[in-house]
Amino acid sequence: MTPADTPEKNTPPASPSPESPAATTPAVPWRRRPLFWSVPLLLLLLVYAGWVVWLQWQAHQARQAELAQMLERQRGVNAALEAEAARLREALQGDPCAAKDALRVPGTPESSGTSDGGMTPRPSDAAPQAVPGQPLQIPSNAAPVVDPAPGPAPEIKNMADLLEQATVLILSQTAKGVQMGTGFFIAPGIIVTNQHVAGSADAGIIVVNKAAGGVLHARVAAISREKGRDYAVLSVTPAPAVTPLTLSPEVRRTERVSAWGFPGAVTGDDPKFQALLSGNAQAVPEVVYTDGVVSVILERRPPLIVHTATVSQGNSGGPLVNDKGQVVGINTYIRLDDESYRQSSLAIVASDLMAFLKERGIPFTTAKAKE
Repeated sequence: MTPADTPEKNTPPASPSPESPAATTPAVPWRRRPLFWSVPLLLLLLVYAGWVVWLQWQAHQARQAELAQMLERQRGVNAALEAEAARLREALQGDPCAAKDALRVPGTPESSGTSDGGMTPRPSDAAPQAVPGQPLQIPSNAAPVVDPAPGPAPEIKNMADLLEQATVLILSQTAKGVQMGTGFFIAPGIIVTNQHVAGSADAGIIVVNKAAGGVLHARVAAISREKGRDYAVLSVTPAPAVTPLTLSPEVRRTERVSAWGFPGAVTGDDPKFQALLSGNAQAVPEVVYTDGVVSVILERRPPLIVHTATVSQGNSGGPLVNDKGQVVGINTYIRLDDESYRQSSLAIVASDLMAFLKERGIPFTTAKAKE
């Protein structure tokens, strides 16, 4: 065997040449190319993002419109509240009784009070009801106006006894209804109160007092028409046996004082007051006591005592007394601090009341000067 006939071992097969058809790479179809699909996908993402942004913008616009409407409504409410606050501040600059109607929140029942400080009894089965547009009348079966015969003067053991038997509840019938206030005896059969409590000289007035043993008919004996001098003098006949209060011309800053009377906020809840209006002539409401100190004496005409004893509607005309039970002032006004909403109670000094009584020839007792 010749070398040419011997098979050659380990010889690799011949590779095709580059020019042969088997060596050519086939082309990728357009639909399988990544770049082709990335562009539409990117456009879809941009459209979706724009749609989401548009929805959020629409929601934001709707929210802004809603907030604008709410703000406009709140501005209207704030304006109404500001107007109401201004009205109340103006009302509180006057006396506590005359401010009663002005202080009533619109929409509340008329039975919460009457003008001129009248305190209409709260609704109950027995108490009379107020009818809007009509004055509250004392019913025919209510406590009859009687003139009890004078009896022995009650025994005075302490200052509370003195003030309880000398302080009176005043109910005055006016064209607008029944108004309530306080007064006190300064002499047998002679009672002092505020002019705005007594009302006109023709008004029907009844006086209720424990020492009297029933209700009394009163008439206006004297009244002040001068600015600031809010006084009225009532006369009752026959004179009940009471120990009148003495008037003191002296009052000092930081002196302890107390107010006695019939504030409507308390007396309106007194069962005896309801019984009185229901016909029980012997039912006499309890006298309410509050204490405090003299904050300052304002040298006006007439001078005013600013004190911290709490007074409210119904206290008008009541006595402000020192620790000896001597009258140093007559409670007449309240003031409200706009900044702190603290209330100040004001009373006209007894010295000016004494001058008024002297001018009218009305008897009273003067307390001894302090040593």
